[in-house]
Amino acid sequence: MLVLDSSTFFWTDPLTGKSLALYCILAAFGYDKDGKNGRLWKVEAAPVGDGAAWAEFLGSLPGKPDSIVCDQDRAIIAGIISHWGDWAAMDLVHYCEHHLTERVRAAFKSDKVAADDRLRQVFHGAFTSREQWDAFEAEVISRPTLLLTNGWMAKNMTWMRRQTERRAQIPPVSSNGAVEQPLREIRQMLQTRAFMFRNRARLNQVLVLMRLASMRVDTATDYASDIRAFLDAHNGHPPRTYRAAYDTTANQSGEAPLGSLWAPKAQIAMTEARANRALASARAKEIANAKESRAAPKAISLKS
Repeated sequence: MLVLDSSTFFWTDPLTGKSLALYCILAAFGYDKDGKNGRLWKVEAAPVGDGAAWAEFLGSLPGKPDSIVCDQDRAIIAGIISHWGDWAAMDLVHYCEHHLTERVRAAFKSDKVAADDRLRQVFHGAFTSREQWDAFEAEVISRPTLLLTNGWMAKNMTWMRRQTERRAQIPPVSSNGAVEQPLREIRQMLQTRAFMFRNRARLNQVLVLMRLASMRVDTATDYASDIRAFLDAHNGHPPRTYRAAYDTTANQSGEAPLGSLWAPKAQIAMTEARANRALASARAKEIANAKESRAAPKAISLKS
């Protein structure tokens, strides 16, 4: 089975304060059919975390899972549908119960549901079986004054009826916490330097090393042995040059290469921001020179 999640890095325009998605890191954590022997299967960066990116990511994984746990992320669902078909979204996907619980509790808080309210007691365990879900659903619908809670119910009850009905049939993994932890660790390591990563291939090589580190299977002696064996097999020279990982995509005018990792919208915004800063700087110099010229004392002409 698969557990899927992603983490997006942003760039903020220093002049406007507007934030744009810079790139996204997609991750898959895998278990065997019994929900055991879990490990981080793959971590990969993409310019955007949309459905096409997820479809490409899933297509790089072998086989087909028996179950998929993820948050209610439309991009992940779109990628699943694109790669495996509509049936996969309907039959394989199990929404993370931790995130569902957080959203229901947020609705309770907004509707000012008291801590000792019967509704909270009925909600306990509502995601574990169809019988308990039906009791929770009936309790919510019987109280129309709880606007946000009923709003959440209206959007999710059809899906949750099906999810709770088949819940006993999936492996004992019902949240995406297993993949969130390594993603948090990766984010902590990359966050301060996120802007520096512009090449998709090279960042993905870094992510491979991070994945091995998270699995605790990386050792200096193994790396040294593998590097030596690789160089010996290629007469001391790797078959690919460093330039093979260069970016080749040019901007709209074809004048300069763009980072293959950065999302197009962010790249265009950065280019415009640099141009605006240069224009503002030139204008400021013009104003300063004009003021200096007006303030300078006029030369006195002496006539005989």
